[in-house]
Amino acid sequence: MVEFRVLGALNLLGADGRELTSVLAQPKRVALLAYLAAATPHRLHRRDSLVALFWPELDQEHARAALRQALHGLRRALGEGVVVSRGDEDIGLDADQIRCDVVEFERAVDAGRPADALDLYRGDLLEGFFMRGSPEFEQWLEDERVRLKVMALRSATLLAERGGLAESAQWGRRALRIAPLDEPTLRRLMQSLDRLGDRAGALDAYEGFAKRLAVELEADPAPETRALAGAVRERVATLSSNATELAPLQTAAEPPEAAGVPHPRRRWLGVAAAAFGLAVVAAAVSLRAREPAPLNAKRVLVVPFANRTGDSTLDPLANLAADWITRGLALTGVLEIADPGAMVLGGRTGGANRPRQAGHEAADARALSLASGSGLAVWGSMYRRDHRIEFAAQITDEASGRILHTLEPVLGDPQEPRPALAILRERIMAALAAAVDSRLGALASTGGQPPRYDAYLAFSTGVETLYPGRDARAALPYFQRAVALDSTYALPLIWAAWAHSGTALDQCDSTALIARRLASMHLTRLEQMQIDRVMARCRGDLAAAYALGRALTEAVPHSELMWEQFARDALDFDRPREAVTILERLHPDSGALDGRAGYYNWLTNAYHLLGEHDRELEAAQRAQRRFPRNLATLRMELLALAGLGHGREVKERLDEINALPPDPIRLPAPVMREIALDLAAHGDSAAARTVLGRLLAWHASRPAAEQAEESQRFERAQTYYAAGHADSARVLTEPLHRAHPQSEQYAGLLGVLAAQRGDRAEAARFDRLLVALERPLGRGQATYWRACIAALLGERDTAVDLLARALDAGYVYQVRFLNAHVEPSFAALREYARFQALLRPKG
Repeated sequence: MVEFRVLGALNLLGADGRELTSVLAQPKRVALLAYLAAATPHRLHRRDSLVALFWPELDQEHARAALRQALHGLRRALGEGVVVSRGDEDIGLDADQIRCDVVEFERAVDAGRPADALDLYRGDLLEGFFMRGSPEFEQWLEDERVRLKVMALRSATLLAERGGLAESAQWGRRALRIAPLDEPTLRRLMQSLDRLGDRAGALDAYEGFAKRLAVELEADPAPETRALAGAVRERVATLSSNATELAPLQTAAEPPEAAGVPHPRRRWLGVAAAAFGLAVVAAAVSLRAREPAPLNAKRVLVVPFANRTGDSTLDPLANLAADWITRGLALTGVLEIADPGAMVLGGRTGGANRPRQAGHEAADARALSLASGSGLAVWGSMYRRDHRIEFAAQITDEASGRILHTLEPVLGDPQEPRPALAILRERIMAALAAAVDSRLGALASTGGQPPRYDAYLAFSTGVETLYPGRDARAALPYFQRAVALDSTYALPLIWAAWAHSGTALDQCDSTALIARRLASMHLTRLEQMQIDRVMARCRGDLAAAYALGRALTEAVPHSELMWEQFARDALDFDRPREAVTILERLHPDSGALDGRAGYYNWLTNAYHLLGEHDRELEAAQRAQRRFPRNLATLRMELLALAGLGHGREVKERLDEINALPPDPIRLPAPVMREIALDLAAHGDSAAARTVLGRLLAWHASRPAAEQAEESQRFERAQTYYAAGHADSARVLTEPLHRAHPQSEQYAGLLGVLAAQRGDRAEAARFDRLLVALERPLGRGQATYWRACIAALLGERDTAVDLLARALDAGYVYQVRFLNAHVEPSFAALREYARFQALLRPKG
């Protein structure tokens, strides 16, 4: 029998016991064999699905030929009868002819033989294996690694709980090797070692974990874990042999210090696990004044449960209860959801709707219902009952002011609240079915299980980290941790997709991989619309993104965050007037938009595109008053002044830039360069030269290590180009291009410099390279650089045509039309009628 080992070290032995190196030397054949052997459910696979998985870059004819060749090689190496087929289309393996350790591992787990299963689990599936050019296979492999790791961890945990102290420590160490960043596993091991008298071993385990967490996630262990280590170290508490596991993480893990999130902002952490994006109900978008909306008998508001336990660390549990109920209602499609919790990207969680005073829950629920036009409200409180949590909930008809139903209290374990939350949601949906729509009764148990609480906490921390300043780099580890803790939890994946593509990271390839993974999950309608919108933006299909943005406002008409999101879609779709109309009706200093400087960014950008710089300045000064020590808002004000021709005032205020704290998105050098380019675009070339000179001096004053950073070198090269120092720009850019020949921006700038000095042959060479570098999710970046080259060569029509193509492909830099407005390569086009017509706002 052929022996195929893919858990840990890869090995393939023929029926005679010899290693089949002819297969192991071919990564594509290894991957194909692993998929046929390990993919679940175990069955035959269609040829069409295999060619799409392994040869997506080839057309059907060539992909099928590649598959035939790979299968021929496998048959020849493995022997007759191992690879089997049914008809012309179905391919698989004969389980009687090949033994795969993944299959044996799963059988052992299913049969309740955890020790046998762990003997087979020697590491991750295809550990260290990587194959380029097959993103669908890479995603399958990643998903399977997580699934099998979870099975192995459960087996080790089960053995640790069954055995005595020595066995518990033995299997606890194995569990920690399987999941080296799982804190409950670490705590169980530390307790076992401490009870055995091995305090040094317990502390060694803690120190090793803390180092791994710092290196891999730039985070510290949870407070409970640090407290346990302190107890072991100081002997403040002695763990008896019958001590129970410490309570799991009850508050969001401390985010990395690099995240720069001020602690006072953390008070609003909360509901972020429902439909998609954080829509707050307290605003009627159609009016500037907050007038009560008509009550809709089919619209329901779920208010975050009031935490009456006296323990503020349980606030996230109260939020999770509301999120889980909301998501269940959203999945049915029977009732309209007033506040879809974490369904709206980029906003705060439903904690903004938390009842403020004990004993005023009903009044608070009614006020929020009136503001959102919700005819139904679900609200309640959470109490401590001995060692358990009690959820008490009511459903009220807000039109009549009467209670429709008071639910029987539901008791749950704060360490594992999922069973209680599932019961709570089912009872609420059953009560709504009896009172409002019977269809809810049949759908009450759909939608799976709530997320793991520790996964929800990690996700909530990611939301909190991302919310104030859109610091995606700091937030992503929390979303990744949430998914690692609970692979069925879709919401962190959705937020991660947005963080990769909708922020300064601009990593649409990562977003596309996540979207493919989400395709197999059960999403709410709002969640699906949001991920579709994110992918439309990645593809550069801004018309589709605009249409989806409008549809989302229709689905949740009282969400100011959803309207703000749509305003951005309108702005990128070259409809700044529409964006202004939307934004000026919102309430940026209260409710859902409170604390969001981004609102003012979209508003000032829209006014700038419209040439209404007086109103732009007014909005920027409002932003400055609201966020006085913020580089993003100072940038808004200086750009408005540049547009008004106040170059002298701009120069006088440049020093304010360096006096401000770091910003995750706006950096001093790009801000100063943008201001200089805007001054030049508005005719003040003298002020622009002064600002560029100041900026070059700023670059020269930076520490050597900072100057050596790749991003700083390219930023400095762009500044040299804008200042007219082409040779200096070229000296900085050429090494970057040699190191990264696939980079559109490095090739683009070198092409622009060649065109500027009149080297048409060199400019043409880079133009051809940029054609080759254009990629499906590149959003027109290579084409934009080609437009710059054509403009500098005096090819005006070609430049305008290429720029139009880049914009149609979704070219986005800040706001896409603003970049073309100030681009120094287009200086000679600014009086050209076709160029002016292209940049003229369309709505």
